[in-house]
Amino acid sequence: MPTFDDSSNSLEKSWVEKLDIYFQLNQMLETEAIKVATLHLDGEAQDWWFHGMVTLGHSTVMTYAEFTRRLMERFDRRDLENNFVELTRLKQKGSPKTYIADFLRVFVMVPDLSTARRVYVYVEGLVKPLRGLVRSIRPATL
Repeated sequence: MPTFDDSSNSLEKSWVEKLDIYFQLNQMLETEAIKVATLHLDGEAQDWWFHGMVTLGHSTVMTYAEFTRRLMERFDRRDLENNFVELTRLKQKGSPKTYIADFLRVFVMVPDLSTARRVYVYVEGLVKPLRGLVRSIRPATL
């Protein structure tokens, strides 16, 4: 299982997704899952959890959902508006495959975007010849 340390290479959302898969494959009590997860915290994340046992009430966390919620609240410093701005500024620079991957990476952080708006933002980021082609098809979904 990977560690989480709040570095630029370590996104809390992807770490929690990997934890979820690990605990689906390795069933255990929720209190045990929290202990296993905290063994894989490093750096600032480890300090936050272990030093917060008394000051932040981490010792009262009894469910895995509460653990992941607190971790996400603490380390997800980007808000929805910033994520949306990043999404709208995203432009295709390389292959369509690379653009799709970049778009999906940012897109998941903007959950309340309507389908029509998602499609519009996606198409606007495509390079000019491809943008026109996709617009002519009038896609209803991504």
